[in-house]
Amino acid sequence: MAIINDILLDGMKVVGELFGSGQMQLPFVLQSAEVMKTAVAYLEPHMDKADDDGGKGRIVLATVRGDVHDIGKNLVDIILSNNGYEVVNIGIKQPINAILDAAEQHHADAIGMSGLLVKSTVIMKENLQEMDARGVSGRWPVLLGGAALTRAYVEDDLRSMFTGQVHYARDAFEGLSLMERVMAAKRGEAPMVDPAREAALTARRERRERQRAMVSQSLPELSDDSVRSDVATGVDVPAPPFFGTRVVRGIPLADYATLLDERATFLGQWGLRGSRGGGGPTYEELVETEGRPRLRYWLDRLISDQVLEAAVVYGYFPAYSEGNDLVVLDENAHAERTRFTFPRQRQERRLCLADFFRPRSEGLDVVALQLVTVGQPISEYTAKLFARNEYRDYLEVHGLSVQLTEALAEYWHKRVRTELTLPGGGTVADSDPTDLAGLLRTDYRGCRYAFGYPACPDLEDRAKVVDLLAADRIGVQLSEEFQLVPEQATDAIVVHHPDANYFNAK
Repeated sequence: MAIINDILLDGMKVVGELFGSGQMQLPFVLQSAEVMKTAVAYLEPHMDKADDDGGKGRIVLATVRGDVHDIGKNLVDIILSNNGYEVVNIGIKQPINAILDAAEQHHADAIGMSGLLVKSTVIMKENLQEMDARGVSGRWPVLLGGAALTRAYVEDDLRSMFTGQVHYARDAFEGLSLMERVMAAKRGEAPMVDPAREAALTARRERRERQRAMVSQSLPELSDDSVRSDVATGVDVPAPPFFGTRVVRGIPLADYATLLDERATFLGQWGLRGSRGGGGPTYEELVETEGRPRLRYWLDRLISDQVLEAAVVYGYFPAYSEGNDLVVLDENAHAERTRFTFPRQRQERRLCLADFFRPRSEGLDVVALQLVTVGQPISEYTAKLFARNEYRDYLEVHGLSVQLTEALAEYWHKRVRTELTLPGGGTVADSDPTDLAGLLRTDYRGCRYAFGYPACPDLEDRAKVVDLLAADRIGVQLSEEFQLVPEQATDAIVVHHPDANYFNAK
């Protein structure tokens, strides 16, 4: 029966290679993984046992400390385990102690660390430094992946400070390729690192460091508040319907699903990609044959299964700017409740998010804060799909829940714009575009800034929003690393200034 196992593994590898060449879509790869998982479970009692319980090799996978996101890590788990590797998946929010203990206990051949947020890339660096300090860097090659990571950061910055091997995996299939190289090197069949490529990386790293040093010497600090951008200060301040906070529950899916970004769902979350070089369906064809039918199915299914609990907590506060700070006052504008300190661009327009609010000398302004969630049950629902090896459903429901959270945030931002009344009559929303594409391009007055993004990168400021809005009223908590729990939640500072836009403070 060993030959049956080989055939199944070879079949899964072919699927992976097809996906990597652009001829296969991720949902279909996951369907193949489901079939293989079922087949192996059925045949396993009749198969010859390998001498090494680790199969082709063994890896410990973890989402790093403070990070609650596990979709990327779980996709790596699916692809590796269905290609004959033993995966020890120890879950989310894992400190380096737990990762190293698991690697030791399970005699791992490699360690894989995952994370979604920018903060997670910092945690990864700290983990590598801790491995160096403990003298265990040489024991396990480390594979890193996640949305905020870049190849340059891993191969230039992290590799230069880590005495062991660290590699970047752009996606699950590159993770598979790296694991194959790890095991080939362990067997003495091929070197893990190409010396010529390493020399080129070293030269590139040195050039970048010289360029950084030159730029850094000539620019002010991000905290510099000696100047202000050219953002207009004489903008009319709209009147909110109330000061303070309110909770809204039970928002029907039909209300906010109309603002779902299909492209972000189908392409970004579900991995539907058109064929490269012809010979397969285009992205547009896949949208019609796979994307929209599956979307309609899941929207109906999530309603019938009653796993969406959309809720919002939001509020309006008197505020004013003071240098790089946004000062938020109590409902009566008598006392300071809190303040946010934002970075200022070091060049270009020298923008700072605080510039979109009036300075105190010109009177008070108004800021809106919002926090939305589609609830904890959908997180539990996706976890059960993964546990039952229903991989395609897991991918689609997780991705859809993330995008529905964004749609709910966009829907409530529109509500805020309709509630803000302009002095001359009308509302901030009067200039809104009439089509969905215009709304998704943010072709409206004002902007919604979420913490952790380029204009307001300090995640610790999220604690102030959670406190001001009393977010626990809608079941949202803050993790020790300032992430919202459940994962399907997002917060924002809502700015009404007509010049407000997305920018990078760097």
